[in-house]
Amino acid sequence: MENDLYSIFDAGGLLNQVLGSYEYREDQIKMASDVSQCFEEKATCGIEAGTGTGKSFAYLVPALLKAFENPDERTVIATSTKTLQLQLKDKDIPALFNAFGKQCNVELAVGRNEYLCLSRLSEELESVPLMLQDVSSQFSELNGFASSTETGLRSEYRGRHDDFLWSKVCCEADLCHGYKCKYYHDCFYYKAKKKISQAQIIICNHHLLFVDSATRMESTLDYDEECILPGFSNLVIDEAHNIERHATDLFTAEFSSSLLRRQLDFIYNMRWHKGAGIRLLELLAPYCPDKDLFEKIVNLIGQANGEAETLNSAILSFMEYNKLEHLLLTKNNAQMVINEIKPSAEALCATCSNLVSSLTIFASKLQLSDDDDYRREDLTAHGNRVSSITDVLKTFVNYLDWNDDIHFLEVAKTRDTKTVFFKISPLDVAPILKEALFNKVNATVCTSATLNLGDNFRYWCNCVGLPADRKKFTGKVYNSPFDYANRLLLLTPHDCPDYSKEKEDEYAAFLCESIGSAVESSGGGALVLFTSYNLMNKVAATLRPRFDAMGINSIVQGEADRYSLLERFKNDTDSVLFATSSFWEGVDAPGNTLRLVIITKLPFRMPDEPIYKARLAKMAAEGRNGFYEMTLPDAVLKLKQGFGRLMRHSNDRGIVIILDSRIVKKFYGASMLASLPQCNHPECSMETMGRYIENFLY
Repeated sequence: MENDLYSIFDAGGLLNQVLGSYEYREDQIKMASDVSQCFEEKATCGIEAGTGTGKSFAYLVPALLKAFENPDERTVIATSTKTLQLQLKDKDIPALFNAFGKQCNVELAVGRNEYLCLSRLSEELESVPLMLQDVSSQFSELNGFASSTETGLRSEYRGRHDDFLWSKVCCEADLCHGYKCKYYHDCFYYKAKKKISQAQIIICNHHLLFVDSATRMESTLDYDEECILPGFSNLVIDEAHNIERHATDLFTAEFSSSLLRRQLDFIYNMRWHKGAGIRLLELLAPYCPDKDLFEKIVNLIGQANGEAETLNSAILSFMEYNKLEHLLLTKNNAQMVINEIKPSAEALCATCSNLVSSLTIFASKLQLSDDDDYRREDLTAHGNRVSSITDVLKTFVNYLDWNDDIHFLEVAKTRDTKTVFFKISPLDVAPILKEALFNKVNATVCTSATLNLGDNFRYWCNCVGLPADRKKFTGKVYNSPFDYANRLLLLTPHDCPDYSKEKEDEYAAFLCESIGSAVESSGGGALVLFTSYNLMNKVAATLRPRFDAMGINSIVQGEADRYSLLERFKNDTDSVLFATSSFWEGVDAPGNTLRLVIITKLPFRMPDEPIYKARLAKMAAEGRNGFYEMTLPDAVLKLKQGFGRLMRHSNDRGIVIILDSRIVKKFYGASMLASLPQCNHPECSMETMGRYIENFLY
């Protein structure tokens, strides 16, 4: 395959001949060779490929050649962002098909709850009064979508709906009746599943990959067997710096009163019953000869709702009194908190246990026809969900039996309400990923622009469970080919004030003045990255009138969804985008649209963040230095991501400003700077910053 790769990638090769915009890059050929070798040797490879290396083509070409040569050898490509998934599916792969003059089956796989369920939609339409079925209602819009869509995917629906409405009509595993469903042959999910089973290359997100891996581990299924994804031989994980975070999210169990009430609402809800329609329990009541049992269940649901609200109010009062947004609990400090809420938590668990038992008996007594028997399964499924949710609460409050998992509380704000989530996360996902995924997949390529720290993959490998047992692991680094030395100016003013919580207002005033002056010098075209949502809002609100007067539009995270914000930013050459953590990566705005990136603070994690705090405590208990082993490496990788937003193409040019003097004053600053591409980095003060910007840009 080596000769094939050179004939494809080399100057004057196939891609150069067919794709007019293609540029020869030696490191791209090398990376493609690494990927190909990894596939052949059934090994594991970690590749850091700087922006401009062309890494998507470097792994897509070997995957496509595999598919052309051996149609039975399937490759899964998992990415962190939807943007990259769509780029691969709709742009990169079609371009390669055009170059090769042939194709193979490629499909995008998404979670089943992204598909509209025709059966559940039909039941919802039957349960609501005619007054809610007018042409302007959300149910009517969804019904029209069901009639016109070919995919049934939520991403293609342009009507009004929220998460709760979608949760009533989406496809879910425990509420799916498969071939017994009357809509089976029209089912969007099963149509997609059939197409995916015939694909040679499957594109999905990290979450779906990890759900598939966890399910295989629980079910003892090998990777040559069908699970949530079809069996596959080769795996490419792009944006691999996010593996640990996404795996931690997946394996986190949680309880909240809102999660419980949502399940109770699916079964029966007083408010819904009085005003809007018929719930499942009421629908089934005529088919159960035991009328007292129905009343008992209704009373238990009302009791559970009340107890859930009491529990949430109690723990929320504690969190607000102590001015906490989240709180890590350990066996040493849990007693005081949990003993306060344990009686109400245990009462709720007991009520829900009684409820689930009663639902089971109720379901067993139903006298249903064969055609309607699926409703019995629906009721049982919702009962199982109630049981699973309250099991998390039961485990949480029994603190004397805790294992090494991380137990913490977190306040979530939704519109006008606040809910406290009880969460249990794994202390270390590396052993889980190693056992469930890396030890078992034939060949795995992990790639990102930020994996390596000083020619050392150790930090990232330790986080994700690599190297795999008895498998060769290779780490490769390919630097960006961009001319950073001449096209990027890095400014790190040495006289920025230090941040402190006590002087946050003064620090915000400093940011407003320095960001305002910098943006005025650049004429807009700026991305301003924060580590604090509150500080971002404070600065953005203060600067908006100033920028409005200059004809510069302010775009602030939270005003719309991420996609809409980025589109507004890209289409307005002189705008300013204020954003926090999720925008430190995945922002691709080439050209003059983005000519200034301002990093307000070095991206060290908040010291009281529960999962981070627990992992640091584990290191300290083992006599290890958490700052050097986790805090600093994590911040360096995040800084590299933020820095990488500026140069997206070889003809881009602009300025990165870091308004945190620790980068030049602290002992670790040199190592952070050394991780960035070498560029023009003059000594700078706040007074000279504006002059540098104007001279470089204009």
